[in-house]
Amino acid sequence: MLPVGPSGVLIGKFGAGDRLMLLYASGSRDEEVFEDPDVFNVERPVKHISFGAGPHACVGMHVAKLEMGIMLEELLPRINGIELTGKPKYAYTNFVGGLKRLPVRLLKI
Repeated sequence: MLPVGPSGVLIGKFGAGDRLMLLYASGSRDEEVFEDPDVFNVERPVKHISFGAGPHACVGMHVAKLEMGIMLEELLPRINGIELTGKPKYAYTNFVGGLKRLPVRLLKI
């Protein structure tokens, strides 16, 4: 039987009163789930948890996915490629990190 706390939440390896730190940036980088978790691969099967799941799913995720799809559908036929023009800058946080700046040039067809 798995240990459950007074609120009904699964405790697992943690005991009552233990401190827990959630590192959201690690969510889609589990080496037990993803092959080469730190490598960007557009063909990787979608198992990420970027938008949450179940009752904790992001209410705007469908709009965000739709916006990205439309943006790519409109942009990609108009360019020949994207060229990196400088060094990327990252936002380092314990909450939601990612690219802060990515200097690129769109290559004309």
